[in-house]
Amino acid sequence: MISQSSQDGGVRKLQHVEINAIVLYITTFFQSTGASLIWPITTLYMHNVLHKSMTISGIVVMGLSAAMMIGNWFGGKLFDHWNPFRVLAISVGLALITLLCLTFWNSWPVFAIFLLLLGFADGLIYTLLNSYATTIQKIDTRKVFNLQYLFMNVGVVAGTAIVGFLFDHGVQWVFGSASLMYGIFFILVCYYFNVKGLAKQSARAAARASKSNFKTPVVIYAILGLAFSFYMAYILWETVIATHMTDLGMTTKDYSFLWTLNGVVIIFGQGLLDRFIERLPVRWTVLVGSTLFAGSFLVLIQATTYPMFIVSFLILTIGEILASPQIPAWVDDVSDPNAKGHAQGLLTMFVSLGRAIGPLYGGLLIDSGSYKLLFTSVFIIMLFFIILTWLLNNLHKRA
Repeated sequence: MISQSSQDGGVRKLQHVEINAIVLYITTFFQSTGASLIWPITTLYMHNVLHKSMTISGIVVMGLSAAMMIGNWFGGKLFDHWNPFRVLAISVGLALITLLCLTFWNSWPVFAIFLLLLGFADGLIYTLLNSYATTIQKIDTRKVFNLQYLFMNVGVVAGTAIVGFLFDHGVQWVFGSASLMYGIFFILVCYYFNVKGLAKQSARAAARASKSNFKTPVVIYAILGLAFSFYMAYILWETVIATHMTDLGMTTKDYSFLWTLNGVVIIFGQGLLDRFIERLPVRWTVLVGSTLFAGSFLVLIQATTYPMFIVSFLILTIGEILASPQIPAWVDDVSDPNAKGHAQGLLTMFVSLGRAIGPLYGGLLIDSGSYKLLFTSVFIIMLFFIILTWLLNNLHKRA
């Protein structure tokens, strides 16, 4: 949305400008749909088709997430100090070109190289979309992130509902469909994200931030650690658990259905939560949701049948509904108001770090230990960060 400058008593006042919320949600949907066609089959493709070990597959996914971290950092810096529209258009264009290349060239090691480029581009995109979301002031910040997360998960439902079918007909169909989604995403960015005055507004905020005496509260680092552990655990469902389920005799379609179920529950759950979100303390939703999320891994330790995997994933999904969309809102609430891009870039970096460490950590523990050891250790790591965040938040409130 664009606002004009106005005159008041001869003094020219600069009014706030922001992205149209509906446009942000629709573009989030197309980006999420495209991404949801890629990540469910990445480890399966490398392990079952390209015949790479779980450790090698974990290293590649770790590299993808490391490239995403670099993109996250650049995305936050460029949003604050350059032109947000230009960097987003370039990022989406790079992702689109990479996906088109993967459609035709997907053997080893070309697959891994293109995956790293895609990770870098998506890292930029995730931070930039979150940073655009922080510009919206006509809607409560928590509702903005809640609705953005809702549309993202509608995309997850759409992508995961068809990825198993597409993968059975050839990986080129998966990458071709993802290219189509990112192509629509690119068109929407070109038409609607060039918000007049936003680049100057970001530059002014960055200038104020450089002179600010704002002291970052310690609790923000605990929240970042919690986000790291949350997504380190989450990516195990996107990677090694797929192989675990197929080793137990379940099919790729069984696995992809879990993500469809996850998305459907999130759509209804987020819609219900949105009605009460302003009444619930953000710390409560994040900490309770993270505790449920961690508890799902205790169920997973004993899971040997498909219904047990469904129960574990449903508990995880309820925790995700409460915690995941509120983590960026909490970070936004306690960070420097003049450095929104930097704060969201830092958060997405820790999210990507968790996604980077998770597959390698999982692969190493599986190859040298067992799935039960992996799931137990993940529960302990998450519980540590939950308790640490709770303690530091209480200290922050008293201060």
